Amino acid sequence: MNPRTSSRRSRILSLILLCPALVSIPFLPSEWVDAVFFSPVPVLSSLPKLKKELFSSTLVHRLEDPYCDLGLRFEYTIRQFSNLSSDKNAESLGKSLRSSFRLKLVRIYDYNFRSMYSSDPEGPAFHSGLRLLGLEVPRSGWEEDTEKFLLYRSANGELYFQIPKEDGERIVQESTGAKSTYLPREFSEGVLYWAFRKTDQGYELLETNLDPMSPLLPEKTKESIDPTQREGGEVETHALLEKFSKPGRFLQRPVWEKMIQGNMEIFLAYPRKSRAQEMLLILAAISASLLSLLGGILASRILYTIRAEKRYSEREDTLKMKTELVRLLGLVRERTR
Repeated sequence: MNPRTSSRRSRILSLILLCPALVSIPFLPSEWVDAVFFSPVPVLSSLPKLKKELFSSTLVHRLEDPYCDLGLRFEYTIRQFSNLSSDKNAESLGKSLRSSFRLKLVRIYDYNFRSMYSSDPEGPAFHSGLRLLGLEVPRSGWEEDTEKFLLYRSANGELYFQIPKEDGERIVQESTGAKSTYLPREFSEGVLYWAFRKTDQGYELLETNLDPMSPLLPEKTKESIDPTQREGGEVETHALLEKFSKPGRFLQRPVWEKMIQGNMEIFLAYPRKSRAQEMLLILAAISASLLSLLGGILASRILYTIRAEKRYSEREDTLKMKTELVRLLGLVRERTR
């Protein structure tokens, strides 16, 4: 066999055997490992846990901050106006806020703390607490300024709204009570939740995106009435949710997932695969990883053997060449004598 042909065939064979090694774990970068092996297995990802924690912390913050819903209503009104950098549009926004919320006074300041609109003609030209005293207001947050007014900063951080504190308390007082049909932005795909606050008398229902009359819980019948309108109804609903949040059998997932944040308890239910399906996905991913790993080890071993044989064949060819050269030199020497 021609040495060149043999060397070419060995190279082609080595490339063919190298392909399985390229898909094994030792030869893959981390991005490929995540994309190939772990993206089909959501249970191995920490994203659901992070989403639950983000949702619970956001919900608790919103329920504990009495002015949070008022800020959301402000943002809804703000989005109806464009190009708020002009004083004319800011004036239209201020008049809309004053009429919508029945405010006695409203002032709007830009990001330089300059007054863009004031329902009070004798209002200051800039906000002294923001410009001179270094008052800081977080985005979508409320603070009480030095004049005992409520100060709200827009979500984009470019506008500040000043309203009387008594108006803010009045709006909050008008919207008290258990809330429903609230759809959180973080969980918008089939997520259900109940939020309770622990009190001395039991548990108080703060908010839910379910109809309280819905017979979602097995023990609730069609004759069930709104738990917020019945004595002991909130405690009964909490007891049912607590019951169905207990872990069941090994392959049975609880209906509700309970999360505790301070004196609040949140019960979540969202679409998830069963534990049996998740275990099958985990086993499939582990099996594929092990098979790929074994294939890579075998391919690398065969490639090492081919390279070793190639080195031996090259040494043999070199030895034959040296032997032939010595023989030719011997013949030349004999002829020259």
